[in-house]
Amino acid sequence: MNAEILSELVITKVRSVSTMYSPENKRAKRTDRSRWAMIIKYEGETVYTSCGSRFLSDLNHLVLLPKGCSYEWQCTKAGYFCSVEFDSDLTYTHPLVFSLKNGKRILNMIKELEYKRNIKKPTTELESIKDVYSIILTLIQSEPERYLPTEKQKKIAPAIEYISQNYNKSITNDELAERTGLSTVYFRKLFTETVGISPIAYAHELRIQKAKEMLRSDHGSLSDIAHSLGYASLFDFSRDFKKHCGIPPSKYQEGAENI
Repeated sequence: MNAEILSELVITKVRSVSTMYSPENKRAKRTDRSRWAMIIKYEGETVYTSCGSRFLSDLNHLVLLPKGCSYEWQCTKAGYFCSVEFDSDLTYTHPLVFSLKNGKRILNMIKELEYKRNIKKPTTELESIKDVYSIILTLIQSEPERYLPTEKQKKIAPAIEYISQNYNKSITNDELAERTGLSTVYFRKLFTETVGISPIAYAHELRIQKAKEMLRSDHGSLSDIAHSLGYASLFDFSRDFKKHCGIPPSKYQEGAENI
């Protein structure tokens, strides 16, 4: 759940990185936070309450407080904590909690960030944003894997990888089946059961998806895009795109430019 939410996070500025002390029984209430905050209590404990749920903050539990969330907190055991506050337009109403297998690693990353911000350099702001992203990515990657691939997904994985790397080429079921070590008939059946569409349809959808990405960028003409995607001509590309999306690529590009 945390990964899905944070995949949309765009950090625009790191406001502060601080190490602070909180005495026992100190408490506060916060309504509709104006920016994001990352809290790790490495001495003592603090309990956060939001929407009827309680969240512990200590060396083994990092609390991420999104912009827009409301909560109360109480320091149940006195001690120091590190706080990182940053700006993002993304909002969420509930705190996000990460159970840490190695809280000291995250703590050291935050301490290093604080140290680098204390030594002002021309690149400090850019490095701060990069470091906060690194911390968040480490938190996400440390979460228990909840979406383990099935045996069927493992079998067709080589074909998925090949399609993703060769979407601009002509691909056949035979060559995809060969990469998985399965017969063509069984491969096609297994792929369709697992993904929901045939291998060739999957490759085609990926090509159209890449076409949309290219049309939203400001690089290259329609002819360049058609060539990059492996189409024999601009006409073929336009016909295929319109068949799939309902409008020609030129109209899609015009709409993207107006966003």
